[in-house]
Amino acid sequence: MRAHAPPVICALRWVCTWASYLDFAALNGDTQRVTPTEPPAPRPTEGIVVEIHGMLVTLLLPSGERLRARPPRDRTTPVIGDRATFTTEGTEHRVTALATRERVFMRPNAQGGQLVAAHIDRLVIVTAVEPGPRPGLIDRMWTALGNATVEVVLVLNKCDLPSTGTASAELDDHVSLGARRVLTSTRTGAGIDELNALLAHGLSLIVGHSGVGKSSIVNVLVPTAALATGAVNDLTGKGRHTTTVATCHALGPDHLIVDTPGVRAFPLDGLPLQDVAARFPGFAEPSPRCHFAHCLHEHEPACAVRTDPPTQPAARLARYDALLASLREEAAESRGPRYPGHVTKVSDRNKPAATKAPPPRRR
Repeated sequence: MRAHAPPVICALRWVCTWASYLDFAALNGDTQRVTPTEPPAPRPTEGIVVEIHGMLVTLLLPSGERLRARPPRDRTTPVIGDRATFTTEGTEHRVTALATRERVFMRPNAQGGQLVAAHIDRLVIVTAVEPGPRPGLIDRMWTALGNATVEVVLVLNKCDLPSTGTASAELDDHVSLGARRVLTSTRTGAGIDELNALLAHGLSLIVGHSGVGKSSIVNVLVPTAALATGAVNDLTGKGRHTTTVATCHALGPDHLIVDTPGVRAFPLDGLPLQDVAARFPGFAEPSPRCHFAHCLHEHEPACAVRTDPPTQPAARLARYDALLASLREEAAESRGPRYPGHVTKVSDRNKPAATKAPPPRRR
């Protein structure tokens, strides 16, 4: 009867046999020894911010893919148009850095201003034959831009109406300063091809008064947008707010159109008057030649804007004077009354001051 080896010896024989086989195979190149390695570090990737969703942002990648990512850990708030670098860990994407912002559009306010978009290539100001262009609103938006490298496009919508010629003449002064004028009609399709060719590259920011048809134009340019539209109020003649948040529509890697909510007013509270004087349409070129560095172009001596004979059109100077007066009035209203009976609005100077009712008598 054959004696069996103890279990321990059998196990040792098995280990030695397989160890020798693996060493022989390794010498002949039949297999590779795998050594444990650390997981690869997340690879940074770049994208453009096209949507803001509370604590998440949507990034557009160069390939055309979209993904949701968390904002940077330093609590920087991204805006549409930001060029972001992000990393991916598992299934979570996080923005790690934002490129230095250039060519920004901001709505100034007392708190410093609200950023609307960054890295814009053109500002598209939409007006309409009805309710009619507002040159003063165009002046405010152009002044808030304050960047000569950004192209300004003036769109006169609803050009199928009979008073188109009169409305177009309201834009002549701004066109003489370099703005592009495009007459469009979403009903007849006039001017849409010309506008689409102008916006074929870069980031275009669309702004304007409520009820001028911004969303209707975007729906024609971007058929998949399906934005809500509304007509002008018949009683007040003012537009209705149909766009509530800024939306970015990508027609290509370098073809972005941003639609913003319509406005009924565009305050410049947070912008110093010296900056208004330097940025006002038509004043950027002569302002550096003024005798005083912070010239407001009113009654200062040796002002390059108020020359004799005048080089600026009278209508432009009148709009500038009206803007300064309006900004001072708005600043006085924001400060509130300084003492009982103090009036802050010029229109309220002839109104009786409100008096406080005396306390009731005790019986």
